[in-house]
Amino acid sequence: KFESSLIKTPSNYNSIEIAPNDTQSPHPELRDLVIVAGHAIFIGNDFDKMDRDEGWILEEFQKGGGHVKTFIEHIRKGVELVIDNKEALLIFSGGQTRPSAGPRSEAQSYWEIACSLDVFPKDHSNIITEEYARDSYENLAFSICRFHEFTGHYPRNITVVGFQFKQRRFIELHRAALKFPIERFNYVGIDLDDKVLFDKAFYQFQEDLYGCHGKLRQKKLHRNPFRRR
Repeated sequence: KFESSLIKTPSNYNSIEIAPNDTQSPHPELRDLVIVAGHAIFIGNDFDKMDRDEGWILEEFQKGGGHVKTFIEHIRKGVELVIDNKEALLIFSGGQTRPSAGPRSEAQSYWEIACSLDVFPKDHSNIITEEYARDSYENLAFSICRFHEFTGHYPRNITVVGFQFKQRRFIELHRAALKFPIERFNYVGIDLDDKVLFDKAFYQFQEDLYGCHGKLRQKKLHRNPFRRR
């Protein structure tokens, strides 16, 4: 099994010191992190039709059933959370996971959709992207790193917006793997209407916290068609 000691996690998430090599971080005043994890890529040009499957590159299991509308609700909720908290940074997280989308990331397409929403603020300097994540563990880990890049310190609190059925995975596994304090970690679950979904990946991550082996590793490779590092 992969040795957890090889993963370097911050020794103290309470630290708000500016990184020694980056004293000019754009927004050191931001303290809280809100993450919206990407699930697909929007390639359409008509945002009035963004709630239709045709404008998205979807996996077969995502077609029909309201997945796209739920993605948009995740985006909307993320924006609303940072409007309510002026010390929060919203990060849309997700890489260039679909070859047919070209070099367009999940995060970038989510950001473009956010721009089209009626709740999108005029000052959106606290809404950015993380464009390398290939799975839910990386959504969390890479977003924490991106937050540090942008602010010069680690987040005081973290809120993840995603499917309700992934809540246990994020709280019990991903958060624990990164040693982030549970009392400062929140999850906002928004699921498909009237659907109970099963988290098949929970038990895979339970055996392989960092997704470095077997099916989880293969999934990472599949979701990195442009071999970004």
